Amino acid sequence: MLNFSILIGLYDPKHYFIEQLESIHVQTYESWHIFLSDDSLSNQWQHQYSQHFTKFGVRISQGPKIGFADNFLSLARNPELKSDLYAFCDQDDIWNEDKLEAILNIFTTLDNTIPRLYCGRTTIVDSHNQAIGNSPLFSKAPSFKNALIQNIGGGNTMVFNNAARNLLLACPLDIKVVSHDWFFYQLVTGAGGEVIYDPRPYVRYRQHNANLVGANIGWSARVRRIKLLLAGRFKDWNEVNIEALSRVNHILTIENRKTLQLFMLIRTGNNFLTRLIRLKRSGLYRQTFLGNLGLIIGLLLGKV
Repeated sequence: MLNFSILIGLYDPKHYFIEQLESIHVQTYESWHIFLSDDSLSNQWQHQYSQHFTKFGVRISQGPKIGFADNFLSLARNPELKSDLYAFCDQDDIWNEDKLEAILNIFTTLDNTIPRLYCGRTTIVDSHNQAIGNSPLFSKAPSFKNALIQNIGGGNTMVFNNAARNLLLACPLDIKVVSHDWFFYQLVTGAGGEVIYDPRPYVRYRQHNANLVGANIGWSARVRRIKLLLAGRFKDWNEVNIEALSRVNHILTIENRKTLQLFMLIRTGNNFLTRLIRLKRSGLYRQTFLGNLGLIIGLLLGKV
């Protein structure tokens, strides 16, 4: 029987944490353990939840306290983890009761000596757990050529095997990333592993005032992305990702090393036509027509 380690990166939990723990407790598949990395400024809150931690067998470690991405990555590296599969988990979402069983059914049909990363859609809910929509449905296949310029996998949906975790363990401890989920998408595809994108949502992604990263849906989200592009944020993120991937260049396949080099060339030089030709040659793509159009506009403005 395969078992899961559920990895919760925690920061000052307030209203919704118990509901998330309860949704894990009622999973139809029962072979799992919860590991929690506390990135809070103090641990005073732990007394409030001590009874629940005992009930669910939660194992707590201290986070690095330098941001959510580092907290999740440090947790995934925890040497106490000895499982077959690992599931990232946010503190304020709700899992469908068949989430682990459904994902297990996928992994048991696969060769898990190959790095594999599962991700999927979410059901967007408000602070009262009322559904307000679903995350975008992506139709193009996951790949390194997509991962370089777009993250299609929310960390709160991700599950990965030991072969994928070993890729992370081979990375420098001080590596800096934009987000743990985007980097995992790049790392697994870059190394020639497989990313499984599930169109079925098994996570209720709660939206509230304290969200670090909100749901990427609707016209307001599109406007926000345009503003970030024009402000140079996308360019900054790419620089961080390129630096991280360059440090693990030996893990990437030969083809993906070439793709990374070409992406670096696309971002340099003053001749827009030359950069556009390089973009076409590289095969890089986003999931939608508007996304690819935005990429070209960003290239024209030097914001990529």
